[in-house]
Amino acid sequence: MTNPTVADLITRSNRLGADPKNTNYAGGNTSAKGVDVDPVTGEEVELLWVKGSGGDLGTLKESGLATLRLDRMRAMVGTYPGVEREDEMVAAFDYCLHGKGGAAPSIDTAMHGLVDAAHVDHLHPDSGIAIATAADGEELTRTIFGDKVVWVPWRRPGFQLGLDIAEIKEKNPQAIGCILGGHGITAWGDTSEESEQNSLWIIDTAAAYIEKHSRPEPFGPALDGYGALPADQRRAKPPR
Repeated sequence: MTNPTVADLITRSNRLGADPKNTNYAGGNTSAKGVDVDPVTGEEVELLWVKGSGGDLGTLKESGLATLRLDRMRAMVGTYPGVEREDEMVAAFDYCLHGKGGAAPSIDTAMHGLVDAAHVDHLHPDSGIAIATAADGEELTRTIFGDKVVWVPWRRPGFQLGLDIAEIKEKNPQAIGCILGGHGITAWGDTSEESEQNSLWIIDTAAAYIEKHSRPEPFGPALDGYGALPADQRRAKPPR
């Protein structure tokens, strides 16, 4: 029987991933924290279920989740050797797996496990990426969201990024999520529904701002010789 927390996570993931405005194909990951019974001890244990490496949110199944002991994963904070050895941390997640562990943990696992929220969504929406990659992304984040969404300077995905986001959430209790510089968005909530709604609010708020303030041709006019092919040629295969 599927754990109710897992069932809610899969439902949320499929809804978010089914709409391309929320994240690109196979992009992003979602998670939930909850309890289950350890079959060895018969006692409840706190677990983290997070979308594993690869796969697509829109078609995610239980087999696509990595399952980790939350206490062991968080204990890694004390043994983290620093950004110079980030690559070792993904392999170390294998020592935190519960049972057979499910799918392989991704590089974003720390983001989900270290953030103090029961549910976390990390997505790559076009509207969020537009803000995240803008030259004035930090200023835009404040302008668009106020203090409800916090800017996180770019950092290579990994354990330190998880620590960064966890610290920012702790220091900004009013925030529902963050814009990750050069990367995407992360949102959280106390319930699965709240996390999903917070993710959608960030995505839709960014999209509305861009729609209102963008230029008709934000990348400039099309260059001669580089325009789109006529409609009847776009899917034609070139001769061999």
